[in-house]
Amino acid sequence: MLGVAVLGVALAMAFLVRGATQQPMSLLYSGLEPAPTGEIIEELEKRGTPYEIRGDAIFVGAKDRDAVRFSLAKAGLPQQSVQGYELLDSVNGFSVTSEMYNAAYWRAKEGELTRTILAIPGIESARVHIGASLRSGFSRTAPKETASVTLATKYDLSSGQAQAIQYLVALAISGMSPDEVAVIDSKKGILAGPGNDTAKQPGVQAETQEGMLEQKVMRLLEARVGPNNARVSVSVDVSHESLRTSAVTFDPDSRVVRNRSTGDVSESSGGTSGAVTAASNLPQANDAPGGSSNSTARNSNETVSYEINETRTETERMPGAIERISMAVLLNDQVLGIDPAAPDAATLTEQMAADFKQLIISGAGLDTSRGDDLTVEFMPFQALPEPEMVQAPSLVQQLMERYMWSGIKIVVLGLVVIVLAFGVIRPLLSQKPQLEGMAGGAGDPFALGVDGAAADPFLSLKDYTSTRQDDAAAILQEWLNEDRKAAVNE
Repeated sequence: MLGVAVLGVALAMAFLVRGATQQPMSLLYSGLEPAPTGEIIEELEKRGTPYEIRGDAIFVGAKDRDAVRFSLAKAGLPQQSVQGYELLDSVNGFSVTSEMYNAAYWRAKEGELTRTILAIPGIESARVHIGASLRSGFSRTAPKETASVTLATKYDLSSGQAQAIQYLVALAISGMSPDEVAVIDSKKGILAGPGNDTAKQPGVQAETQEGMLEQKVMRLLEARVGPNNARVSVSVDVSHESLRTSAVTFDPDSRVVRNRSTGDVSESSGGTSGAVTAASNLPQANDAPGGSSNSTARNSNETVSYEINETRTETERMPGAIERISMAVLLNDQVLGIDPAAPDAATLTEQMAADFKQLIISGAGLDTSRGDDLTVEFMPFQALPEPEMVQAPSLVQQLMERYMWSGIKIVVLGLVVIVLAFGVIRPLLSQKPQLEGMAGGAGDPFALGVDGAAADPFLSLKDYTSTRQDDAAAILQEWLNEDRKAAVNE
């Protein structure tokens, strides 16, 4: 029992001391691809650094984490899974043709763009494909440059982020237009680029205009009533029709002489005058005496051409034209400074509503002649819950969080050691001396009294047996065993 107790105490102490002195584990790397993760684990095993794998994360000792990271970085780990311009380091100029070098160059360009895109928060994976066209030296026209980016994201990308990726790729390639870069989500399809006409649709334009108007009006109102004290709702009616109109207008008062022409015509005619008889038709009739007549006619004309101003107008209305804007504004009357119990409260409210309407109409560019509608209402807002302020932990709390578990282990270790020492080991060690004292030592009931005289053996034996019955029974059993041995020997 003594050996088992000592062994248990030793094992408990070793376990608790190991748990108390073992340093906590801290995150080294997480979210890496399988190949770089395997390389890091192999390097840690070579160095003999203890580690733990929890899912896709690697944990090492908190004290050794920074040193391990620096040593791994010195060894070039974790390596980038996407290679960029380092591909060109292995290109040998003597054994590589121009086509092979161009292919390596575009691969390096794609890798560098992929690295930059992966640095954007929320993007899990990305691939860049550049449609590099290698034109012939005899070609006069340069082909169009195109590119595509395929993404896998944790959350939805906004149109601004998609356009930023377009410009990022286009500016890295000479001669490429951002409109020729397609940004493709593996789940949602085309986000931006060729084939994506959502930005030109009237519905999308209306949503964009509504958002811009709401932000513009909200900035104006919050400057007066403060944040979270105004609500703005905008509805834009957009035309979905396409119309083309042509008109020609003439101005008669602006005529100018372009050409003027004048002509004179004169005609002359002559003959004899006399009665027409049968004799006048005979040949000799010509010699007959008679009268003669002559006539002259003259005609004049003038032609004038005028140039008149002409105006031609062609009007084309595309889908997306605003037909009507409806806006509703709700303000918190608790921050306007108007006392409802005042006698002129209604007049002040109306005047303030008129001022707000004029401000909103001017700021949002509303046109009342077009039918735009604006409503301004004053109502009390529900009180927003105040954000809970979390007090920073004190130094004592930080020490408790860091070393509380280790302290608990040490306290439990001490309690276990005390219990085992005083409850098991001490009784076992003190049992043998007591038995020896019963046989004639300090615990002998027949020893001398305090004054040196021999005590009454019967009284001493009586007292001893009444107080220590188990020990007395053991002594009697030992005496009987000795008598039996003596009888057997005789």
